[in-house]
Amino acid sequence: MMRSIHNHEYRLLLDFMQQVREALGVTQATLALRLGTTQSYVSKCERGERRIDVMEYVRYCDALGVDAGVLMDVFLDCRLDGRRDRATLVDTLLRKSRRRLRTRHFTSPFAPARDG
Repeated sequence: MMRSIHNHEYRLLLDFMQQVREALGVTQATLALRLGTTQSYVSKCERGERRIDVMEYVRYCDALGVDAGVLMDVFLDCRLDGRRDRATLVDTLLRKSRRRLRTRHFTSPFAPARDG
């Protein structure tokens, strides 16, 4: 398993995440506001200067309003089937993401239990 932040597949994922952000019309500054961070943080993440962990990835997707699992599914499908154009991928991502977000009933195992 490679540990370098310069892994080719990681770079492809970052490029895809940036393409999704741009296709949604979200600027780095807007995304930074949603994440509660700075524009330079978002820029460093997208350029690969700062490696993001899985929870940061989930927060990034949430801030874009897309489901993290669906984004990863579409990214992996794209890698296997490079014939799809960007508009089709983003449309697929948004459609599947909306459906997943509507049906998901997520309860964090770390959230305090509700009484009542």
